[in-house]
Amino acid sequence: MDTTNLETQVLEFISAKVENIGASEITTASQFAELGFDSMDTIQLLFDAEEKFGISFDGDEVKNFRNVGDIIEYIKNHPTTPS
Repeated sequence: MDTTNLETQVLEFISAKVENIGASEITTASQFAELGFDSMDTIQLLFDAEEKFGISFDGDEVKNFRNVGDIIEYIKNHPTTPS
């Protein structure tokens, strides 16, 4: 997958789930807490991302996710399952 396209897709996906913050304000450095996600919201976000992007996040690795870029890097570096 084209990494620029992936970044755009993930940013759009997350911006659709965030209230009160404009899509143009969300970057790869945006922290989940800054976007209004608590720990349960972040877990749901990751479940939704798994479905949307056809991947499975490793529980041990996602414990270290803090920002949008972490999701993008994980997707780039792990194979997707066919839809």
